[in-house]
Amino acid sequence: MTGWRAVRTIAAFELKREWIGLVATSLFALYTGTMLSTMLESALKQRENWEAHFGFLSGMSDWLYLFCIPVFGCLMNRTVLAYWRDDVFTKRIAHWRTMPIPVGAVAGARTLQAIAVMAAAGTLFFASQYAISPEIREAYGPGEWIAAALVWMSYGLAVNAGITVLELGCSGKTYVKWYLIFSVAAGAVSAIAAWQHVSLSLELLEAVRQAPLPAAIGAVMAAALVRWIGQRWTARLMRNRSYTF
Repeated sequence: MTGWRAVRTIAAFELKREWIGLVATSLFALYTGTMLSTMLESALKQRENWEAHFGFLSGMSDWLYLFCIPVFGCLMNRTVLAYWRDDVFTKRIAHWRTMPIPVGAVAGARTLQAIAVMAAAGTLFFASQYAISPEIREAYGPGEWIAAALVWMSYGLAVNAGITVLELGCSGKTYVKWYLIFSVAAGAVSAIAAWQHVSLSLELLEAVRQAPLPAAIGAVMAAALVRWIGQRWTARLMRNRSYTF
């Protein structure tokens, strides 16, 4: 079994087997979106008067956007939590390598899975914010909000391509180390932006508002290119990496 059929079969098998992870990721997205609606609403009300309290809210909301959205491309399950201790996914890939399954199909299935989970979780994340907050609805029309959501989800899929490279192409400990580095880097970027009186989430909304359709199309195309490059890189690493324990 090769090509697109293999990609679809593996992706469908993983999503069916890990349906609890899909539910968990979606619920996490809904919870985070609900919480962020309050933060973003406060930011919209206070953006003209930057204060310490607003700076903290702005930094926290930016960190949640930068860090959480890429996570929406992953399935939350016990396997993820066991990367450091047991390196479960490497063992699973080693088992797959004993079967007539091309590594390119495995990498492609992970991309398809990321898109499917991002579509479900990302929609809940942004829809909940827009539905809950009248301040957001007053400031941005549905088209502008959808365009901004597509830009953010494209960012998430692009960063998630790097997560996929680490997940499939590296050991569990390497994955965990780089994931922690990404978390700290997202926090540092958010803190520096808040220190400079810049709200990344609001700035992106204002930028997208100027040209919603081109912004959304450009972001989706850029994410597609990054995913394609990441998928090829992942397949190469899977062919060459060691599967000894």
